Amino acid sequence: MTVSPNLATIRMARGGPIADPQTLSILASGGGALNWKATVSDGAPWISLSATQGSTPATIRVGLVGWRAEGQPAGSYSGKITFSAMNVAATTVQVTWVVVPRMADPVFSYLSGPAGCSRPDGYPDAALCTVPEEAPPGNFTPPALGGSYVDANFGASVKVITGPGVYHTYSANNPLSANNTYVMTYRSNGAFDVVLAATGKVAFSHVTANEDFFWDSFDDSVYYYPSGTAFVKHDLRTGRDSTVVDYRRGSHIFTSIKRGGTTGSSKDNWISFFAENEKQICTLDLNTVKTYCADYGGAPGLPYGAIDYTIDSKGVDKTSGKRYVVLVSKSVNPGFYSVNMTTGRLDLEFRGPEDPESNGNHDGVCDAGERCMSPSHSDTFEDSDGIQYLVFDHQTESPCEVSLATYQLNKGPKILQPVELGGGKRMVMSLWKCPFPNTKGGTDEHIGCAKKAPLCVISTISPFRSASEPPLRFPHATEIITMRENGLEVRRLAQTRSVRFAEEGQESYWAMPRAAISNDGSLVVADSNFGVRRGVRVTLIPTGYTGR
Repeated sequence: MTVSPNLATIRMARGGPIADPQTLSILASGGGALNWKATVSDGAPWISLSATQGSTPATIRVGLVGWRAEGQPAGSYSGKITFSAMNVAATTVQVTWVVVPRMADPVFSYLSGPAGCSRPDGYPDAALCTVPEEAPPGNFTPPALGGSYVDANFGASVKVITGPGVYHTYSANNPLSANNTYVMTYRSNGAFDVVLAATGKVAFSHVTANEDFFWDSFDDSVYYYPSGTAFVKHDLRTGRDSTVVDYRRGSHIFTSIKRGGTTGSSKDNWISFFAENEKQICTLDLNTVKTYCADYGGAPGLPYGAIDYTIDSKGVDKTSGKRYVVLVSKSVNPGFYSVNMTTGRLDLEFRGPEDPESNGNHDGVCDAGERCMSPSHSDTFEDSDGIQYLVFDHQTESPCEVSLATYQLNKGPKILQPVELGGGKRMVMSLWKCPFPNTKGGTDEHIGCAKKAPLCVISTISPFRSASEPPLRFPHATEIITMRENGLEVRRLAQTRSVRFAEEGQESYWAMPRAAISNDGSLVVADSNFGVRRGVRVTLIPTGYTGR
């Protein structure tokens, strides 16, 4: 009887996620059948086997006992598995388990406080807070248009810049103009207005725009939006629209173009989009008006299905020298592309990898029925070293939590492996540990990252509740949080004071803060209804950072 390999090494970061199991093959010489048994050495109760007996030929998986692995200190541990069968010599497989230290937790900072907060077990910060006079049933009243208040828990100044019934555009397509002069807003009736960030006064009313709009990265007075098959440029100085490129003609013939409504542009005026009918993913360099595309319909792996959105890296990655474009499908199976300046095309880098905690075949490829990478609410991020990341939450079973995480784009298919093991994923902070509320809409968060500063904003929400129910408090509920660099510092700025009322149905969507952050990282834009039905308005919050 032979068992191969005869050495197995399992590596994981301290605290999890639990490492992928290793596969062993058990064979009898000459291809015959042997009934075998497997026994784990007494000093290695952490070894888990998918089967402890069977007949050859066979394959089994060697992994870790979850509850033991979660709390194991960093270090190297050894054990062995003995395979025995009647009338043949026993075979031993040596197993080495290496637990590497986790990267340090971020520094948690506050403009003041935290006040009214406590630290639950398992959290490194004072994650559970009581919000004074939280409405309902409290009687907190927001200031009038143009007024401000200081957040009682974390100390940020919150300024109200619109009246009720006005929203800002999405987290990633930042509503603040290039140098923070204007904020793009839209009313509940669908009309778009540009307001002055300093005062909240409407500067330009009923402008032509849509939710796919994006500001120019340099010029405060210019924004763009797709319309039909064209990208349109709007100049506030003249009030005029002009067509940048129309894909009805030329080398790219598209019947419509879309962006998904939830994505921004790069720091240097590149913008991605997709042509659904033609199955093309593209990015447009607005500086040269040159378009780079790839056919995603013929991409290997699982079919994409309906596309949710596309998103550009903030710039060119300093390590790989590549500019990335991510295509996210509603079947949560993303594709990662890079710009090939030589061929004038997009190159497919890899498809969304298999989640390491999937019950699939653990080959790293996203196959049918497997749990795979799932960037629902995400944005791209660039650190001070010019490294490009994707930022979104990730739920793990061991440990059981939802964490804010970053994913280094230049790591390719290893993007979901822990950074401590040479992969691309860093778990920055625990947002919620199990058990956390999954009913009544559950918890959620949105991500927005600055184009020209190493800063992101994370805004969290609580489950739905009726106007007669008391507030549901749990760690990091209804907060505006910033992250500096790749998890170096986390700053909790303010409570959103926004409630998703069950009585409002679909309208409750707009009570989510969907916070966005300015190009320089100095300002956050967020929505809040302040605990009043149909009371959503736009707020502006200084982060305390002055930009890059």
